[in-house]
Amino acid sequence: MNYIEFEGRKIAVRPAVEDYEIDENGEYQRQIPFFREAFGKTGKNPVEKDRYILFWAKDCAWSNRIAIVYSMLGLEDSIKEEIVDWTKLDLPVGWECVNAENHINKESNARFIGELYYRSAPEFIGRPAVPVLYDYKEQKIANNDFQNLSYYLEEDFRAFHKVGAPDLFPSEKQTEIREMGNWLYEHINNAIYKMFFGKNKMAYQRGYDSFLFGMEKLEKSLSEQRFLLGDHISDSDIRLFSTLVRLDEDYGKGLGISEKLTDYPNLFDCCREIYQLKDVRKKIFFEKMYRGKITEEILGEIEKMWSSPVSRSDKSKESDSIHFIKKSEII
Repeated sequence: MNYIEFEGRKIAVRPAVEDYEIDENGEYQRQIPFFREAFGKTGKNPVEKDRYILFWAKDCAWSNRIAIVYSMLGLEDSIKEEIVDWTKLDLPVGWECVNAENHINKESNARFIGELYYRSAPEFIGRPAVPVLYDYKEQKIANNDFQNLSYYLEEDFRAFHKVGAPDLFPSEKQTEIREMGNWLYEHINNAIYKMFFGKNKMAYQRGYDSFLFGMEKLEKSLSEQRFLLGDHISDSDIRLFSTLVRLDEDYGKGLGISEKLTDYPNLFDCCREIYQLKDVRKKIFFEKMYRGKITEEILGEIEKMWSSPVSRSDKSKESDSIHFIKKSEII
C-alpha cells in the first residue's frame, strides 16, 4: 500500500481513478468497497449506541445519501458524525477533517480519511473514500459499503431510530428495494460516473445511454405513482434524489448533458417533495454542488426553485401517505 507520513501520521495515498479503475475498453469500473462487514445478527459489527462515527462529505453524492438517511432516522443521538472536505494541502490524500478543531477528529485522533484506511487495513489498495462508519472503540473502520450501509442503518439500528422516523426499508419490501437499488446504481447513480471517467467516446456514450434510459423509465413510472415503489418513500427514493439533486448544477455542467432535471416534471417534483422534508434539506448544500463561482443571488434562486410548493399526494392511493412522516416534518 502506498502511504505518506505527515506530521507523524501515516496516510494512505489517494490514487487517481485512471490508475486502476479504468478497464481495457476505457470504461470506468468503480472500486468495490473494502470494509463490507455487516452488523448485528448478520455480521460481526455490534449494534451499539456511542460506538460509531459517520464520516461524510457535502459534495460527495454517495456519502451525502448516507447522511440524509442518518438524519431522517434521527440517529444523531446514537452515532456521531464528522463532515470532511477536500484537503487544501499539496498532498495526495483527499478528504480531511477540516471542520474539526485543529482539523483533528477527536474520536479517532485522525486528520485525514486516509489515516483511517491505513490504520484499519495497511494492505488496502485503492481510494480512501467516504462514507466511512468508524468504530472508535476498536479504532478501525467498521464499514464503507456505499451501496449497503444505508440498509444497515435502516434495519439493524432500528432500536435507535427517533419516534416518527420513516420506515425506509420495510421488511415486506426489502427484496424489491435492494433490486431497485441495484438498478439505480447501474442506470442513474454510477452511470453519471461512467460518463465522467470514460476514456473514449464509446465509454461515455454507454454511460449516457444507460442514464437516459433510466431517466425516461423513471419519469414514466412517477407519472403514475408518488414514489418509486408506490405510496411510501423508501431508501430507493433517497438513492435517486441524492444523484438528481446534483444533476443541473454539478453533473450536467461538468459533463455537458443537455437534459435537465426540469425537463422531467415528475422526477423533478418527486425530488422537490423529498428535498422539502426538513431532515433532508438540512443535509443539502447547493453551494458545494455548484460548478463555477456561486453568488448569494444564484444560491437564492436555486433554493427558491427547490423550495417552491409541490404536492404529489394526488398520485397516492392512500391519503397523506408520504410514508408515516408527520406534517410537522415537512418544511
